[in-house]
Amino acid sequence: MIKRILLGEIEYPFNEEKEEYVDGHVYCKECGEQLDNNQIELFGDRYVFRKKCLCERKREEEYERHQRQVRIGMLKESCFKSPMQGTYKFENFKGDKTNAYTVALNYAKNFKEMRNDNIGLCFFGPVGSGKSFLASCIANYLMEEEMMTVKMRNFAEIINELQTGGFSLDKNKYIDSFTNVPLLILDDLGIERDTAYAKEQVYNVINSRYLKQKPTIITTNLPWERISETKESLEYQRIYSRIVEMCIPVQVNAEDYRKTINKSKLERYKEQLTKRGDES
Repeated sequence: MIKRILLGEIEYPFNEEKEEYVDGHVYCKECGEQLDNNQIELFGDRYVFRKKCLCERKREEEYERHQRQVRIGMLKESCFKSPMQGTYKFENFKGDKTNAYTVALNYAKNFKEMRNDNIGLCFFGPVGSGKSFLASCIANYLMEEEMMTVKMRNFAEIINELQTGGFSLDKNKYIDSFTNVPLLILDDLGIERDTAYAKEQVYNVINSRYLKQKPTIITTNLPWERISETKESLEYQRIYSRIVEMCIPVQVNAEDYRKTINKSKLERYKEQLTKRGDES
């Protein structure tokens, strides 16, 4: 459907199905924007180049937005074991925005500087206080805002996969998949089995991150004093000394975060769930 028309004395490609020619100019039939630019001279010849109209720009923006969402979806699928973690965001945080929340948000916003200085975080506190939620918020922020690769795993999962992978699993390549990403989040340090093999793998992952100068976020129910002043075995001393060097301790002492979420759900659906059938 493309033919050539003259704009002044210059040939111009014209699509009569989608464009219209009015008073010496070409317009988009859909949005009405003028498509021909001003004449310019190049190497002694004169040209008229076509510009993108509003509907074309919108289609490109929509395509780019779609491609971005696809990429973010792939990053989250690689990062998390549970799809639920992909919904944990700072704007969805329930309860008091404590110092731990502020640290996590500022860490995410300033991650480029944190990364350059190899600064990690260690969220410590009681079960259910929101440590994993805050770590997930950081991961989601970096994936959505910076399109950055992040991995979040706990050592129980890593060790189990190493032990059950069999001969088909390239263990060095598997460990590298965690140690080479821009940000690694190790969730629930301390729940892994207390065996020599487990402690060796914990040390290998943490030490690899340390040697490669890549930041790591750790969440744990262990008190910071146990990590920073451990009197335990040599294996634990090696692990904890690396964590102290790599991570800034952040205490998370909020009310049980899962109870806060459940309370929020209860308040949201209480009326709907308790309404009698004869009232509908």
